[in-house]
Amino acid sequence: MHDHGMNEDFRKNFENPETFLRNILTKGEVIAELGCGTGFYCQFLKEFAAKLYCVDAFCPALEEAKKKAPSAIFLCEDASKTSIPSESVDVVLFANSFHDMKNKDLVVKEVKRILKKGGRVIIIDWDKRNTRIGPPSWIRMSEEEYIEYFKDFKLIDKFKPSEYQYGLVFIKND
Repeated sequence: MHDHGMNEDFRKNFENPETFLRNILTKGEVIAELGCGTGFYCQFLKEFAAKLYCVDAFCPALEEAKKKAPSAIFLCEDASKTSIPSESVDVVLFANSFHDMKNKDLVVKEVKRILKKGGRVIIIDWDKRNTRIGPPSWIRMSEEEYIEYFKDFKLIDKFKPSEYQYGLVFIKND
């Protein structure tokens, strides 16, 4: 669990998913958040999702997430090997989590497996620079690094979730 020392009220002051998720998501989609942690995003995603998977390898974090989105499906699993059915998900979200995942190539392979054709990957992560909040800059990934990891996907949108972060939206081509 890497909340980087931020409580949710503080986090919502600068990173407010309600302000940008409505421009990216459509109601009634199947959404999987990989690396959901304590469920900061799950509580907002539940408003859009027909079915919501909240996945994290750190089981105690999921106990906290369950309080925020009780109707979600919680999976204490590594993002590189989930039990989510193949080609069943419309949207995969990585919110400040992919940079912490050990085998990123396997995670991308898993995303390809679970996403439907035309499904989207939404990345929200920290700018690769020193800021007063967030993880150390050496942990952070640049937009270019994401584009390389998701090279088999098409980048269709960029957005700015906060002054400290960037957002990318990829679509599954095949």
